[in-house]
Amino acid sequence: MRFFSVWPIFLAAGEPLSDAPFMSCEGTDVIKRVTWEHVHILVDKWPDIDLPHSRVIRKVLWAITHNEMLEEHFQDCGFALATIILVALRAIDYDDGPEEAQKMFLYLTEQVLPRLEPHMALAARDDWALDLTDLRIYPFLLGLTPQHNCYESDLRIFVYDLPQLTRGVLHCHHGQWGLEALIPHWLRRGSCRTEDPEEADFFLVPWHTWCDRIVYKMNQTRREVSAVYIDLMKRRHEVLPHWTKNDGHDHVFIFSDQGMNFFPEWRDYIPNSVFVVTEALTPRCGPSCFNPWKDLVIPGHTDFFRARRMASFNLPSEQRSLLFNFHGRHPGLNDLYKKNFVRGNIMRVFDGLDGVSVGGFTDDYFERMGSSHFCLVPMGTSSWTNHLYEAFFAGCIPVILSDGFKVPFEDLLDWPSFSIKWPMTDVSLDLYHFLRNIPLNRLRQMKAAVDAHRCWFDWHEMCSPYLAILKELERKQKVLPQTSKPFWRHGKEEA
Repeated sequence: MRFFSVWPIFLAAGEPLSDAPFMSCEGTDVIKRVTWEHVHILVDKWPDIDLPHSRVIRKVLWAITHNEMLEEHFQDCGFALATIILVALRAIDYDDGPEEAQKMFLYLTEQVLPRLEPHMALAARDDWALDLTDLRIYPFLLGLTPQHNCYESDLRIFVYDLPQLTRGVLHCHHGQWGLEALIPHWLRRGSCRTEDPEEADFFLVPWHTWCDRIVYKMNQTRREVSAVYIDLMKRRHEVLPHWTKNDGHDHVFIFSDQGMNFFPEWRDYIPNSVFVVTEALTPRCGPSCFNPWKDLVIPGHTDFFRARRMASFNLPSEQRSLLFNFHGRHPGLNDLYKKNFVRGNIMRVFDGLDGVSVGGFTDDYFERMGSSHFCLVPMGTSSWTNHLYEAFFAGCIPVILSDGFKVPFEDLLDWPSFSIKWPMTDVSLDLYHFLRNIPLNRLRQMKAAVDAHRCWFDWHEMCSPYLAILKELERKQKVLPQTSKPFWRHGKEEA
């Protein structure tokens, strides 16, 4: 099915889309009127368009640029041209490289949007107005922001240059696996990055393997994914030339959401390296996958556009009408959750109770979170779940129902002050009554603490998990094993 084939046609031929400036959208010899009508659908969806669809729109933009007709199309349908560029940027960055994406972004922000801004009110009348809030993170993602100071950390981190495994930050930062792209990108932009291996405390090995897997082969097997890692490690003396400095003890690898299951051979290749993970207890891997003395747990990633929408429904305690909520996958909806007794008990025990909202997916999920004093955080297919971190954006006190969930940054954050951890085997009316009996003043205090700690789980704010990662690495660097030299006093004796 062609991408455009599912889009409706709005107006009769010849009728202008609008009489406002830059919105006549009559079409040209290159871009027909019907294309502008299709683009109209994307005005409020551009932040969440996936890569395949971005590539489709990239072809439309290419037709304009190839014919050197940007200005002509801006005059004809400027708001549509801006929308096309916004959607196409993801594909440009991934397929053509950050330099090309930077050029198009600067054209958009310096030549297109300033001329459209005076006409936003008229554009809103005709549903062409663009919400550009999500554009705020693009300068950082495209490498256009100044170098930051790494919170004045003394750490020095060497980031390997592996272009074949790390392209497309603008696309690859999305979703739970976006950390694979965000953390290396943030370090590259900081003063703590060093290109001198002799002064490096750690060596970060970046890879966007999850991102590439999703783009190219949704049906890849674990063996096919692990082959990427194995190939890299077999060639480590070529592509990771500083590995032998400390036998890999000072090399850092990032694994998002059960990522270690897709590289079970890690025990053969990188057993001594530092693992940055979103879960300490990976299914089918067990405790051996996480060693607290060297590894660290980090928060899962919540997309910026999703986080800010949740935050917009964050109500004060006095205005919250629900005691607690949980909406998501459960045994009645998804085969992968058939044995998840925690979520099953939530549905069985709490459904229909006063002040409770539980069930599957719902269109007003963000509103329900923002209207609840508590958000239940049951285990998912493993001990961790991103429901925990979403609760912070909605200002909802998390109630963790996963005994094996190791929360991030325990040495830095006072988790009991802004969350509750309840035995997952006791999902019963005892929990319901316990939460109902918490005094309103205590609710206000915990809710205020949730809001105050939100930035520790926001990968797009500077007060952020990046600071906590640096602090954790500083602490681990002090106990990092130093591999002894293989020989000494070899050959000529000292005089």
